[in-house]
Amino acid sequence: MAKIEDYEKLEESDIVTIVDTNIRQSIGYYDSDLSRERKRVMDYYNGTLPKPAHDGNSKYVSQDCFNQVESMKAALLETFSAGNRICKFAPQGPEDTTMAAVCSAYTDYVVFRQNDFFGVLRSVIHDGLVARVGTAKVFWQESSQVDLESFENITQDELDMLLAQDENIELEDSETDDFGMLSGTIAVTRDTSQVVIEAIPPEELLVESQAVSLDIDSINFVAHRTRKTLTELREMGYDEEKLQEIGDGHEDVELETDPEILARHDDIGADRGHSNHGYQDQIRNIMVYEAYIKLDVEGTGIAKMHRVVKAGNALLDIEPVNRLPFVTFAPLPVPHSFYGSNFAEKLIATQNARTVLTRSILDHSMITNNPRYMVVKGGLSNPRELISSRLGGLVNVTRPDAVTPMQQASLNPFVFQTIDMLDRNAEDNTGTSRLSQGLSKDAVSKQNSAAMVEQLATMSQQRQKIIARNLASQFVKPLFHMVYQICLENESQEKIVELSGQYVSVDPSRWEDKRDVMVELRLGYGEQEKEAQKLLALHQMFSQDPTIQPLYSPQNRYQMLKQILEQQGILNVEDYLTPPDQLPPPEPDQAQQMQMQMAQKQLELQERQQALAEQKAQMDAQMDQMKMQMEQMKAQASHALQADNMDLKEAQLAHKRRIDEGELAILKRTEDVRGIVSPTG
Repeated sequence: MAKIEDYEKLEESDIVTIVDTNIRQSIGYYDSDLSRERKRVMDYYNGTLPKPAHDGNSKYVSQDCFNQVESMKAALLETFSAGNRICKFAPQGPEDTTMAAVCSAYTDYVVFRQNDFFGVLRSVIHDGLVARVGTAKVFWQESSQVDLESFENITQDELDMLLAQDENIELEDSETDDFGMLSGTIAVTRDTSQVVIEAIPPEELLVESQAVSLDIDSINFVAHRTRKTLTELREMGYDEEKLQEIGDGHEDVELETDPEILARHDDIGADRGHSNHGYQDQIRNIMVYEAYIKLDVEGTGIAKMHRVVKAGNALLDIEPVNRLPFVTFAPLPVPHSFYGSNFAEKLIATQNARTVLTRSILDHSMITNNPRYMVVKGGLSNPRELISSRLGGLVNVTRPDAVTPMQQASLNPFVFQTIDMLDRNAEDNTGTSRLSQGLSKDAVSKQNSAAMVEQLATMSQQRQKIIARNLASQFVKPLFHMVYQICLENESQEKIVELSGQYVSVDPSRWEDKRDVMVELRLGYGEQEKEAQKLLALHQMFSQDPTIQPLYSPQNRYQMLKQILEQQGILNVEDYLTPPDQLPPPEPDQAQQMQMQMAQKQLELQERQQALAEQKAQMDAQMDQMKMQMEQMKAQASHALQADNMDLKEAQLAHKRRIDEGELAILKRTEDVRGIVSPTG
């Protein structure tokens, strides 16, 4: 085992050699078994195979591959692009409900409006059905747009302010008039970068032979090969010295002989090559490989995924990556294998058998209608008269038995039974019946009730539903999640999106790193109509049941009716229904208005009566209070009067006492005087 110190940095030539080795060993390379299989299937799909066994026989070709592929494609396309929003981001909590709806609306805008999702999905489904795997590439494309805007009669200061507003505004030209006013043109550069979703032709995807999936942790090599001209490579910004190192490789020639490309264009009579060699070198087609390969470029002992762009012998670009830009769909996946089974190839045997049997019927009919004859030698005057099949023509014979039709064996009656058996076998293999295709004119008859037909159609669609779920889990869900991540990593400006009839501002750079994607899947015999009818019945029951009406709020009604319309394929729900929070207050009718006025007057009368009652009560309370105060004052006055009377009486008593005491004193003095005057006395 080598030590870390033994590892060395890879030179550009080493990287080119490693990539070339992986390209030659990958599945999908030129003239591989898979490539030959795809060409053969495409020939059967186009109806060019099988060839007639003999010249002169019927050239009829049964279209089993074409019919089954197109029926399955139509069912899947209707499921995922029939007007219903198929993907939603789940909220991370109650507080995240609005943001999750905003993320869903913006991602939906990027997928369906900025890109042709229907066209991409159609190509991916078709490639998956006829080439085992359909692939789409999702990436961020840097681009800008320059718009010229004119200005007139402004000052130099105003022009300077205009140019200083935004660094993306530049002065293109200007002129000054006699008054010093400026007029001219400015160039405004607008960022038009966006997420790009494009379908990749099957022959352009190269995968390592033991690949299980395109998960970055489980795969070591995958590449996307495309044809580019030198002019296109220069416009993409690659270094001129690198472009001179490309050289004239064998790949320029193999571009003209790729079996899958030839099979795709043979039915329209296209040229079997892309001979640009006789023209300018600038438009010569060059094979460019955008490879994703695990390399230890720095010699650290740890290999990491790198994006390597190579053309011929030149290494145009290399950078580390943490995500692969591919999303794939395998209708019939095989466990532990990247490539599943080929849907269309399973119909080749049926198409061969039906073609042979039908040709035998047609050839037998042709022989029966135009039999061969036994002619007696010398029995015809002119043998050319018998060869000519002109109506009413004459054949001159020399004897009555000169011409006798040769006896033709009858057609084997088991031929038609065998054809019916082949039809049932094709239905079993693909899950697409004549009922689900709408091709059976006897579907509803006296013996077949509508319920029975619906049951049979539903049973025949089980295989379709499985393939639809594979499409949802393998392709649709990862694609929406990848678009979300790319917007999160690259969008730097706020966007305005429509959400429930309102325009809200969106800043993808502030989104959460991870979100769960939910895919709504509906497929079947009138399944969307049945779902709409079921919801409509629930709406009527909720509206009419008095016990449920209190629970059935206007917001609940709006959501119910919105879902019913979406099931009918109507996405612009806001054109027909207005959210309850945006409704103006209802205007009452005249009767209601009169009742409201009478109720208002009655209310006003009651309020007046109540006010008078309150005033009377207040006045009564005041009178009672005044009475209490008067009583208190009277009591206080009576108490004071009593106190004054008592004081007066006490004063009178005291005064009388003093008078009495004075009189006693006087009497005493009088007695004393008398004693003095008459001592004998």
